[in-house]
Formats: sequence, structure tokens, C-alpha cells
Amino acid sequence: MAQFMNFLSKFYTLISLLIHLSLLMITITNCKLNLNNPSDPRSRSYFETALWNEYLKTLCDPNTRGSVRLGSGSYKVFPYSLELLKNGDLAVTAGVFEDVTWKGRTGGIQYSYSGTLGTTMNVIFFILNGRTLEIEWLDYLGPTTSTSEEVNFAPVREMSNGDIVVYTNVNGTQGTPISGKANTDAFLVARYNQKGNRIWHTYLDLPVNSFLLNKFALVVDKNDQIHLFFIHNTNSSNTPDSTGFIEFPSTKVASDGTNVGQREIGWAILNSDGTPISQTYLPSVSSVEISTAELGPNNNILIGGSAQDNFNGFPGHPLPSYSRIVLANLSINNHSIQNVTYLGNSSTSFNLGDINTLTGGVDGIYASGNSAGGFGNPIHGYQFYPSGNYRNHIFLKFDWNGNFIWNQFVGSTTTNVLEFFPKITYIPFFDEFRGNILSPTDGTRFTGLDDLSYGNGLNELQEVTFRLRGSDGRIKSVYYETNVSVSPPPNVLFDFNIQYRNVCNGRIVTLSRYLNYPAEEGFLEVKTRPGFEEP
Repeated sequence: MAQFMNFLSKFYTLISLLIHLSLLMITITNCKLNLNNPSDPRSRSYFETALWNEYLKTLCDPNTRGSVRLGSGSYKVFPYSLELLKNGDLAVTAGVFEDVTWKGRTGGIQYSYSGTLGTTMNVIFFILNGRTLEIEWLDYLGPTTSTSEEVNFAPVREMSNGDIVVYTNVNGTQGTPISGKANTDAFLVARYNQKGNRIWHTYLDLPVNSFLLNKFALVVDKNDQIHLFFIHNTNSSNTPDSTGFIEFPSTKVASDGTNVGQREIGWAILNSDGTPISQTYLPSVSSVEISTAELGPNNNILIGGSAQDNFNGFPGHPLPSYSRIVLANLSINNHSIQNVTYLGNSSTSFNLGDINTLTGGVDGIYASGNSAGGFGNPIHGYQFYPSGNYRNHIFLKFDWNGNFIWNQFVGSTTTNVLEFFPKITYIPFFDEFRGNILSPTDGTRFTGLDDLSYGNGLNELQEVTFRLRGSDGRIKSVYYETNVSVSPPPNVLFDFNIQYRNVCNGRIVTLSRYLNYPAEEGFLEVKTRPGFEEP
């Protein structure tokens, strides 16, 4: 296996060098390359950046091993985002309740921890060297009102020139923003370069108590426009909202807002310099929530989440008033919905459906989430446990226009599965889709997959890795590894993956949260091991 992985690495290097030569020829011959706009495909800067990033990719080593931990273990820590950058480095965000130590120092390169130790959560943002897994720099984005464990609380994305954008919600104020903060809780958008310099930051305000504090999504498109998604909440009123972010022009389309407590998706677009462009709502008959978003190849954005009813003008929900999976395809040019796919059955026995993670593949986009009740034509069917909160984990694939291709279930007929969502990644060289999740708490394995299961995992909360065929979702293997050494687990350290990324021909990087169970204090860890050691 190791020899095969080394062959793949050499082959990948050869292909990358050929790309370098092609880019170099374009750089020499294209008469329009005197422009110096890294987001313009005709410019010299654009191709210099692409050439440099392709060179850095050739340094990718599938046999790298390393880890880094943050947190003293005495306080809570909530890992959030892990983004692979074009140069092979990693951008990470987390929520911390202390001034963490990194490279032998505390404090951020711009700002430091503020608030009450152990009580006030601050969002941190840091860059890891992809070859050494050492922290290059770390900064604090400010204290928060929410202490959310939702993984999409602080998403990050890369721009065409390598700068990184981060988006979250804070109740503190830092420096001199483009736009000041009007309310206690406001959204923060900040742009950093890869050396850790903050290029700009801005605060964006919604009316008090009119939005959810824990579910946001971020996309940067090919023109470096920054797309911000949030969930509007009507709370005690039932009045449509046409204001949105007060720093923006009025919304192109107001929220529906006809029901008390109705939740609807807002979508705002910033220019690359942090100035507002436009905003709109994606109105719905009842509540629709976004959990995640990914850029598509057709000047489109795909968003995933849960829906209790239809988006206005897009029927098809299988059972209104009940939560079902939803994936919507958005047009960047029109700043509107193009089409919507709702998934789930029509039984009133089930009231759960949510996509929590999206990841791009070669010919479509993959998703994971949780769902109650079977649907579709899966190879691996729904596992029904007739008590408690009905739930299966689910893997799905859609084409780049949001059309449903396949789904597979992972569950148990003997116990409830955890409320955690599977973490996923895609490995294009093998057309392989992988998932990672913890096993049920009673120490049993997922049912219906015995012939595909192996590994010597013991006890509850085992770490489980799924390998699926990208074309049809057929599960190729299910591997179980021991997570906790005793059963039941009193006062033991256990971990679960928050993010799961292919970074180098099958070498995976994970962002994990460690807990001193049953206490919630612990630390975060980013780690990787050689690809041939992956189950």
C-alpha cells in the first residue's frame, strides 16, 4: 500500500509540473497579462498566484504525520472550521474560554482574549503550516454572546490571491472597522492576508433578537464577492422584513414573515473590499434553515439545511409542517433561487431532516446529515429503531445543479444513533467519498452493514470510518476503532471529529474536540497521519 501511495504521489507531481509549464507558456504569450488583478483570469498576478499555488501543491507529502493541540484542558473549547488553502496550509477557527498558548506565547497577533476566564467565549482564527502542522499565527476576533457548538458558527473561505475571509457573530468591538457596530450582537466579517495582517473588518447589524445566533454560512465566488448567509427569526412578530443588514441597501425581496417564530434565510453580498453590494431574503411559507453552503462551477451556490415547508414559488416539500432535508441551487447573477430539492417521506411519524455538511466532487456535490424515515432507492436502507428520537445518519450526492442522485443510510435497529452529524470528504483520485462518525453509545455497531464491517474497536463511542463509491454511494467498508478504553466511560478522555479533510492523495487532516468525559472541559487537536494508515 505504501509503494502504491508513493507512486500516486510521483504521478501527481508529474501532472502538476505539466500544469506549471502550461501556465508559464500562457504567462509568456498572453498579451493581456500586464493587468495586476489577482481575481482577473487575464492578469499576470492571477497566473503568478496560480503558478505558485500549483508549485506548493507538489510539496504535498502523503506520508506526513503531525498534530497540534490548543487549550489547557481546564476550560471548554469548540472547534469550528478547517479550510484547506491553495498553498497547502490550513485555516482554522474555534471558540475558546481562555487565552490559549501557541508557539510558547499567548495573545493574538492583532488582538487578545477579552472577558471573564472560563465564562466568556472568544472566537479565534489561526493558520497552520500544511507541511509541519505548526501554527504560523493566531488572532482573536472578539467575545461572543452565544457559546455555540454548531460547527458553522465561524466559517472561513479563501480569496483568489490567497487572502482569507472569516465570518462570525460577536458582542465586542475591535480596531477601526469599515462599519461600526450598532447593536450588542453583530456579525463580523474580516479579511486577512496569509501573513496575519488584517486587511479590513466590518460589523453588520440586524435588528435585535431577529436572527439565530448559531447558524451562518459563507462563500467567496470566483470574482471575490463575499456571500453571507444567516437565519432571520420573526420571534414574537409576524411582519415581513425588508431591512436586513442595516448597513446595506434595503432587501431586493423581503422575508415572508407571516408566522410567529418563522425562520427564513437571508443572503447578503459584500465586495472584496468589504463594502455592501446587495441583499435579499429567500422567503418561505414556514421555517427553512441553512446549515452549510458551497460554491458551484456554474456561477451558482448550493445551500443545504432543513425545511418545514416550501420556499415561496418552489413547491415539492413531502410533508409541510414537518422537518425535511432541503438543498437549494442559487444563481449568483440573479441573486435568487434557481431550483430546490426536498427529500424525505410523507409519514407524520418522522420529523427530522437536515443537511449539515457539503463537499464538492468531480461531477457533483456530496452531503451528510441526519434524517428520520426512509426515502429514495438506497443500496443501504434505513435502519428503524422504534423508540425515542428516530434518526439515521445519511450520505447523499447531488449534481452541480442540485438534482438528487443517490442517498445511503447509516443507523441501528437496536438503539438510537447519536445526534452528531457525519463528517465527510472526497478523494478525487479514487472517486471515493468518506465519512466519519461515532458509533452508538451502547457499544453496538451500526446494523445492516455486518459484511462490510471490520476493525477491533471496543466499547461505546467508537470512531467509525466509511468508504463509499462516489458514483452510486455503495459502501465499500466500515472500520471501527476504539475511542474510550473503559465501558461505561467515567472520567475518561474521548474525542470526536469536527472537520475531516482530504489534503493530499488520501491523507486526511482532522479537527477534533477532546473532552474529559463526562465533564465538557478539554482541548482541540488538528492531526494527520500517512494516507496508507487510514482505514
